Amino acid sequence: MAVKIIRCPYCGEEIELKDLYDEMKVECELCETVLIYRNGKFLNLDTNEEYKLEDLEEKEEVEEVEEFEDYFEEEY
Repeated sequence: MAVKIIRCPYCGEEIELKDLYDEMKVECELCETVLIYRNGKFLNLDTNEEYKLEDLEEKEEVEEVEEFEDYFEEEY
């Protein structure tokens, strides 16, 4: 099983998803926000706001390392 990490849209806490399927309930342990995954989006049960999976996905650290390396390569 692949693990995906998203950020809570309210508090920014990391949420680890071990599986992802329609009607899956995801709860943030820090702020207790409840999201339901439906049709490729997360729906907040309290406010009915929708969030795309791509918007909540944790960015890979590899990108940051590459930018850091590019910065130092330009100086020399």
